[in-house]
Amino acid sequence: MFKPYTTAVVFVITAVPSLLQFAIPGLEPALMRDPAAISGGEWWRLGTALVVQDGGLLGTLFNLVCLAGLGYFAERAFGPARWLALYAAGAVAGEAAGYLLNDPGAGNSIAVCGLAGGLAVASGERMGRALGAYYALVLGVLILIGLGTWGVVVMVAAAAVGFQLVEKRERLPLWLFPAVAVPAAGVLAALADLHGVALLGGIIMGWILKGTYPSMSRRTKPA
Repeated sequence: MFKPYTTAVVFVITAVPSLLQFAIPGLEPALMRDPAAISGGEWWRLGTALVVQDGGLLGTLFNLVCLAGLGYFAERAFGPARWLALYAAGAVAGEAAGYLLNDPGAGNSIAVCGLAGGLAVASGERMGRALGAYYALVLGVLILIGLGTWGVVVMVAAAAVGFQLVEKRERLPLWLFPAVAVPAAGVLAALADLHGVALLGGIIMGWILKGTYPSMSRRTKPA
């Protein structure tokens, strides 16, 4: 029976401080990505920003659920080492963009983007590809929330349509999943959204791993 040890360890490392921040008010500011502080020598914030969250309780729960779900499928498809490579690709790309764009914040969502991007382009399981593409699409339509009521309506509708990627995954061609994820990542990146850069990091790493290890996509049976 498959046991996602890497996902479980990273989940615990992330979940503990992410939940403790609600009991210790100064924890998030002390660990978050702060470009000014990083320039002043506190470079470790680029790593600790991944284990606290700036999206409140709902954002924290969303990030942890996505880490558990996407992490499970990514580890089953790629194994621990490549899982870590994808997670790191999203984290490094997102944190670098955040620093260069002078965008303070915190959260593991950029690292999860690495898993999602890799799944969308390189997973041998249709479920993994579908979930990766759906996650990218959801992040893409979230930008519409700033457009008011109509933006929220369109966002919900787009997310519902995107759910068909998962529901109808067995009937859809494999090329459709990266065809959804790549444009979503590109739009977000063009809008200077860190998630778009992180998704691109995961997509690129997924293509690299797929080209280097062509048998990778045949590790498991389609789901």
